[in-house]
Amino acid sequence: MKKALNIAFIILTILIMAVIFIFSMDTGDESGSKSSRVTRLILSIVIKGFDDMSESEKEALIEKHSFIVRKLAHFSEYAALGFMVFGSFYTSNLTINKKRGVMVILSWLLSTIYAATDELHQMFVAGRGPSVRDVMIDSLGALFGVLVFTLIVFLISKYQERKECQ
Repeated sequence: MKKALNIAFIILTILIMAVIFIFSMDTGDESGSKSSRVTRLILSIVIKGFDDMSESEKEALIEKHSFIVRKLAHFSEYAALGFMVFGSFYTSNLTINKKRGVMVILSWLLSTIYAATDELHQMFVAGRGPSVRDVMIDSLGALFGVLVFTLIVFLISKYQERKECQ
């Protein structure tokens, strides 16, 4: 069971990395267009009466909120990556999985290195460029994902301890 779970985490890690890479291949215009569509969708759900607004009012709101939506996307995709990388280590048979602190740091570090290489990759995409700010946001997202996995493991172990004591 543990081996199958480890394989699943490794596959999901690779899939998330592939999705991130594919998004990074979008030109600046393509990326901006996707961000605007996602922002429009979110605003139509969150803001009552959004669909009744004029197109210029909608565009102004989209312009105003698009930046935060893009940065939350960065944070979220790297939170997922950090979660999966940590899960890959946690479910492995490597001796590292006995050292939780080392797994946290290594998972965060590997995800951050991937974020940096992804930003470098964008130097070769039309209308895109590397951003230290994005690497920092990605890094924080990865750390969040790692810490969420750690919290889940902690809560499960506490639950199992309570269950055994009964």
